[in-house]
Amino acid sequence: MASLKIFVVFVLPIILSVTLATAVMADVLDKPNRDLQMWPRPYSDGHGITVDLPNVVEQDIRIAGLESSYKVGEQIALWVTVTDLSFDCGDLYITIYDKHADAGGNDGVALTQNAFFAQCFATDDVDLPVEDDFAVTIDSPGSYTVVAEVRVGADSISALGEFVIE
Repeated sequence: MASLKIFVVFVLPIILSVTLATAVMADVLDKPNRDLQMWPRPYSDGHGITVDLPNVVEQDIRIAGLESSYKVGEQIALWVTVTDLSFDCGDLYITIYDKHADAGGNDGVALTQNAFFAQCFATDDVDLPVEDDFAVTIDSPGSYTVVAEVRVGADSISALGEFVIE
């Protein structure tokens, strides 16, 4: 009787959670143009920040609405403009990195990342994210880098922006 309780309390939940996680991951990876990239490819922007920026082409993507400085607690709202129509339907990732080393000595600590999937538009000069907003508040003074990246399959375009929180 005790072994049945041990099985139900300890072993069965592990089996069920692994099975469910496998089913969810298989469903996600079955979707077209999706791949699993758990470890980013490194790219250094020359300021000690290493971020995932393959195939950088800055003239085709632009971060708009980004000010050079903000006050602590002020909302940072921005959007992205893409002029390369080969990227007219893809996934948008906006990531903000702390430019200074943290207590552990790591450079380029990612503070926040938002993903906006299936961002589709028919013409150029449409602001992304489509029918959504990117806004974040940072409560620590310092220098920050924002990276906007649009991915279509294995191809991507990216743009960098910098700002200061005073």
